[in-house]
Amino acid sequence: MNLERVSEFVEFLSNKDHSIEEVLANLVLRVFEPLEATSIFLFEISPDGIIQSNARYGASDLAMNAYPNTYTLRDATPINECIKSRRSVWVTTLPDWPSEYVLLNKVAYTEPEKSFFCFPIQHDGTPVAVLALFCMPELSPTAEIETFLHALASVFSLHIYKQKPTAENSDYRFRNSRGSHSPGQVKELTERQQLILKMISEGLTNVEISALLGFSESTIRHETIKIYAFLQCNGREEASAIFKEYLAKKAMA
Repeated sequence: MNLERVSEFVEFLSNKDHSIEEVLANLVLRVFEPLEATSIFLFEISPDGIIQSNARYGASDLAMNAYPNTYTLRDATPINECIKSRRSVWVTTLPDWPSEYVLLNKVAYTEPEKSFFCFPIQHDGTPVAVLALFCMPELSPTAEIETFLHALASVFSLHIYKQKPTAENSDYRFRNSRGSHSPGQVKELTERQQLILKMISEGLTNVEISALLGFSESTIRHETIKIYAFLQCNGREEASAIFKEYLAKKAMA
C-alpha cells in the first residue's frame, strides 16, 4: 500500500459529488485492490451511541442478513473496539471470530475471506464512523498499512464529514457540500506548497509541476494531499479558487 492510492482517491472524490455507494465501490475496486478486498461497510455512530451499518459495497444479502445491523457501545465487536481505541482492529482467524466477540460468534461465517479489519473515521478528533473491510488473504497489519489507513481516514473525513453538526441537525451522514475556507490559510503553507498551489491554479498537472520543480511526481502528489487537507478543500478546482481569492485579497491589502 502506498500514498499514491490516497492521492488517486482524492482525485476521484474531487471529480464530482459521488454517492456514498460509489465512494465505497472505489475503495474496494481501486484503493484496497492490493489487499484483495471483497466488501466494505460504513458504520456510523449516532449522538446517542448507536452504531449502525448505513452503507456497504460487495457484500451479499445472505452475508449481511446473518449479522446484526445495529450495535451499542456496550457490545463486544471489532467495530466497538475500533471506536473506543481509535485505532485499527484486525481479525485474521476467519472463518472463526475471536471468542471475545460474542455476538459474532453466534453466526457461522461461510464466506471465503480470511481477514477482516476496520479503522476509525474522526471529525474534529471525535470518532464518527468506522470503515470495515473483508479481504481474501490472511493479512497482518504493518507500519506502512497503518500509515496508509491514517491518511485515507483523514481524506474520507474531509470529504464525507465536512460540516459540523448543529442543534437542528446533529448527524454527519453523507455530507458532500463544501466547507467554509479562509484564504488567509494559504500563507501558512510551506514555501514549496505555496508554489505548487500557484502552479495548480495555473492549470498545471502533477507531471508538469514535477518536471518544472525537479521533484518526483510522487512527491508532488503527496504535497497536494497535504495542501488539500490543510485547506479543507476537494481537489484542484477548489484549491485554485482559494488561492486566487487569497491573491485578490493580498492585492487589495
